[in-house]
Amino acid sequence: MNPTPSVIRQRLLARARLRHWLGFARVAELGSVRRAAESIGLAQPALTTMLADLETLLGAPLFERHARGMRLTPLGRTLLPTARRLLAAIDDAAEQADALQRRARGVVRVAAIGGAVSGLLARALPELSRRRPELLVQLAETDAFQLDQMVGRGDVDVALCRAPKVVPDGWRFEPLLDDRLAVIAGAAHPLRRRRRVDLARLRRETWLAMPVGSAARDAFDALFGDDPPPMCGVSGRTSSILWAMLEARPLLALVPASVARQLVAAGALVELRIERPLPFEPLGALVADGERPEGVAWLLEALRMQSGATA
Repeated sequence: MNPTPSVIRQRLLARARLRHWLGFARVAELGSVRRAAESIGLAQPALTTMLADLETLLGAPLFERHARGMRLTPLGRTLLPTARRLLAAIDDAAEQADALQRRARGVVRVAAIGGAVSGLLARALPELSRRRPELLVQLAETDAFQLDQMVGRGDVDVALCRAPKVVPDGWRFEPLLDDRLAVIAGAAHPLRRRRRVDLARLRRETWLAMPVGSAARDAFDALFGDDPPPMCGVSGRTSSILWAMLEARPLLALVPASVARQLVAAGALVELRIERPLPFEPLGALVADGERPEGVAWLLEALRMQSGATA
C-alpha cells in the first residue's frame, strides 16, 4: 500500500536530511553513484545507503539501475527540480548570512527576464553597488514562465519583467522603461550601412527563427503575413546562441531593443533602420504592496533614476 502524502511529509520532516537531496541531485546529474560520491566527498557505499534511505521515505524508487549507470524514474524526474530548489535555497541562505555578518544592511532577491537584465539592471546595478555597498542583490535571470512561479512561491522581492496580464494579489507593477522590437544583424551584415531598409528587402533576407508563441514571433508573423521570408532552422531563447549565429552568418533577428542594447552599443551587433516602427510592451518592476524593506526601496530608486522613469 502506497503511503499517503501526509505520511510522506512526516517521514521527510523527521528523517530526511539535506545531504539526501544533495546526493540524489548529484547522481541525477552525473548518472553514476561512484562519480556523484567522488564529487561530494563521500564513499560510494555511503551514498548508496543515502539513496536507499530517501527512496524508503518516499515509498518509491528514484532511479532505475542498469549496466550503464542510473536513470531517473518518473518520480525522480518530478522531484529533481524540487531538490535543486532546496539546495539553491541553502546557497542563498549561506550568502545572506555571510553578507549580514559583514554588516550588510539588507538583501534583495531579484528575478529578471533577459531584456530587464540588459535594459534595466545593467544600467542600474553598477551605480547602486557603488552607492550602497552594504546591500546584497541576489539576481536570478529567468524566463517569464519561471518568473511567474517564483513570484507565486514568494521566492523574490522584486520581479523585473513586462506587465503581466493579471497582476498577482498583493503585488503592483510599475513601468520603468519603454521598449520596442528591433531588427538586428551581425556587425558585418551587408545591410548594416543602409539608411533605411524597406519591407520588400527584409522579405528577401534569411531570418533566425523565433519560438512560436513568443511576442517577437507574433510580431514577425504580423509583419510579413502570408508571405514570410526564409528562416534559419535554429530556434530558441538562448541569447548567446542568437549572438553567435548573427556573428557567423548574414542573418537577421527580431528581438526587443532592450535585449540587444549592450551588444549594439559595443558594436558587436547592428540595428537596421526599418520603415515601420514596432512597438513593444515596456519593462518594469513587479513588487509587493505595502511597506517595503530598505533594500527594495534603494533598488527601485536606482532603476527609476537610470530609466528616467518617475515614481
